[in-house]
Amino acid sequence: MRPSESVLRGADLPPRLADLPDPPQFLRLWGDMPRGPGVAIVGTRAPTPDGAAFAFSLAAELASAGVVVFSGGAKGIDSQAHRGALDAGGATVVVAPSGLDEPYPRENAELFERVVGRGGAYVTSFPSGTKAASPNFFARNAQLVALAHAVVVVEAGFQSGARNAAKQARRLRRQLFAVPGGPYNAKAVGCILELKLGARPLMGAKDVLDALASLNQHPVPVPLCERRPQLPREDRVTKPRSSDRAAALEPDARRLLELVAESPRHADQLCDRTGLAPSRVQQLVLELRMAGLVECDLTGRIAILDGRS
Repeated sequence: MRPSESVLRGADLPPRLADLPDPPQFLRLWGDMPRGPGVAIVGTRAPTPDGAAFAFSLAAELASAGVVVFSGGAKGIDSQAHRGALDAGGATVVVAPSGLDEPYPRENAELFERVVGRGGAYVTSFPSGTKAASPNFFARNAQLVALAHAVVVVEAGFQSGARNAAKQARRLRRQLFAVPGGPYNAKAVGCILELKLGARPLMGAKDVLDALASLNQHPVPVPLCERRPQLPREDRVTKPRSSDRAAALEPDARRLLELVAESPRHADQLCDRTGLAPSRVQQLVLELRMAGLVECDLTGRIAILDGRS
């Protein structure tokens, strides 16, 4: 066993798993299960660039607001959700379809170590030696959904694991969101069908935070000082000034920066003011975040990052 590995049974299991018709008898836990409201972000293993950027940005905004981001650790949308939460200095949990000694996929082993090292967890209901197999994914999806207060499907095909998670969300009466997409996009067909089945359309983190508030789930925002490790002093000295970084932006990104400099705004407000598509706004916001120019404030609005140098 790793030093931070444990087995949860009985009363030690997360109570929300009891909503399952056949809850797991145990969970093997690597790391620490974070406290607070949780949101599961799921989707295709082969997302479009816009879908990947949206998942990353959404997870980062939710994690900044204090929401625990759950996902399945797979390639594509899952990985972007975990990475977005880590980028914001928040907590994320991988719910695995295999034993702790059989990380799935293996190429994400380093990501899983980062998840645990940053205060999150890697959990599974499967014993050691269990490899990922088709039946395991259905049980994993059910547990992933049960642990969360809300579920977001970012991109999904007609038949997909993400849609299976959405089905579990309906069964367990979890708040279900789907990101709208064009019918010409094969990666959006599953979301369109989920919207027809009653999922709520998702435009940004504010929709999820409002839903959590309606459930009396109020996350505690991550303090700015805890969101990212400080750069070594020599890196801070040579880091370009914010004015230089802003000057290097493309016109659409500069326009967004000007708007949030006037006052913090939600993503949908930026869409209204610029006429840009939601996916484009999310992509640009992600670029601005990575450039250290904007941050998500306590209400989910995009704001100029305090203390820019």
